[in-house]
Amino acid sequence: MGRTVPTFKQWLNGEYHEWMKMKIMLPGEERKALRELLDAALTRSDAGSIVPRVIPSETMFMLMPVHLQARLDGLETKMEQKPPTTFKG
Repeated sequence: MGRTVPTFKQWLNGEYHEWMKMKIMLPGEERKALRELLDAALTRSDAGSIVPRVIPSETMFMLMPVHLQARLDGLETKMEQKPPTTFKG
């Protein structure tokens, strides 16, 4: 990738703009989720360019759950550190 073939980051940027066209048909929370997933793939594009694929979307769609898993791990860590609260009802 390079001069004649777009880099992964360039390709991903183009895909980002294509997928963002879909947001007009989504409700507000889903628009936010779409943007977050596409942003996650863009943010990690350097890591994705290390593993070139014949079908670049495979890499893009793998970067998205990596982001989600990292967020889930962070939430689990926060929950483990927070002292349990007692229910008063």
